[in-house]
Amino acid sequence: MFIKLKLDMDQYLELENYRLRYRDLGKGNTVVLLHGYLESIETFETFANDLSRLARVITVDLPGHGDSELKCDSCSIDQMAEAVNHLAEHLKLKKINIIGHSMGGYVALAFADLFGEKLESFCLFHSTPNPDTDEKRNNRKKEIELVKSGKKELICKTSIPNTFSNNNLKKYAHEIERITKIACNTPDKGIIAALEAMMNRPDRNHVVKALDMPKVSIMGKMDNFIPLQVAGQIAKENNLTPFVLQTSGHMGFIEQRQECLREVFRIIYEC
Repeated sequence: MFIKLKLDMDQYLELENYRLRYRDLGKGNTVVLLHGYLESIETFETFANDLSRLARVITVDLPGHGDSELKCDSCSIDQMAEAVNHLAEHLKLKKINIIGHSMGGYVALAFADLFGEKLESFCLFHSTPNPDTDEKRNNRKKEIELVKSGKKELICKTSIPNTFSNNNLKKYAHEIERITKIACNTPDKGIIAALEAMMNRPDRNHVVKALDMPKVSIMGKMDNFIPLQVAGQIAKENNLTPFVLQTSGHMGFIEQRQECLREVFRIIYEC
């Protein structure tokens, strides 16, 4: 019965270059949750279900991830944001609160740049408006070559555990296993398209700085990808309200779910 319920929750939107899978849960102020690299709707599942008790929550598989088909060979971050906008228009959403996790934060930034008038609030969730460094671009190129050589699972089994705080690896072993399976099921074409999109995205600090609305950066003190000092400096320079998760790595919505829920409710109902 649980599997049937999950299938009934899935809806699809056919676009020229994508077939988007999405879920629309709950009632209240509308929150759009955008997942990260190698993730999907299922990564956010428990968090989204909890959030939907007091808000309308839209989750979507970004093009090339989860069950969202990428019909072309590439998809920039801006094009991902345009796909999200098509979904918003399809659902007749006039105003949304957007929350982007990691790569989803890059998409949220592009959405704010292109469709900022549709936002009520903005939240970077373990993400950054900075462009890739040369070192990061080179690492992404190496990942692309690994995928092309049939070593996708090596990336997934290395990357996913590193998204959690080193102190939480044992505690969340089951979640790490679950999310690793999600990552391994990501189509090769989708992974390559996402890596190319991330390494080619522009600097969007100016976009965040110009936003005139509640804007928050949720950051993990134990994040292996974005050091707290770096995240804090970005927040300070762009007038983002910082919210620090003391025991989290890069997956605060799992590692400190209740704290994240309270902060998101505060953003969408109190700010």
